Amino acid sequence: MNPIILIGCFTPLVLIFIVMKLAVWVSAINTENSYVGKEPLRKRGPYVDNPYADLDKEEEEFTDRTDYR
Repeated sequence: MNPIILIGCFTPLVLIFIVMKLAVWVSAINTENSYVGKEPLRKRGPYVDNPYADLDKEEEEFTDRTDYR
């Protein structure tokens, strides 16, 4: 088989593949740009004073007598 015919047959597939890759890339760039544009306007909070505090200290299941270490 002539190599030029073989290249001619696979050229449309390669072009379709490249166009699809570019379309996905441009779509991802647009999505990221819109997300980054909205980020400074996003509402933050509410923040807690001590995020590592024991909130259920009064409702502990085990007492200091039972130590399961």
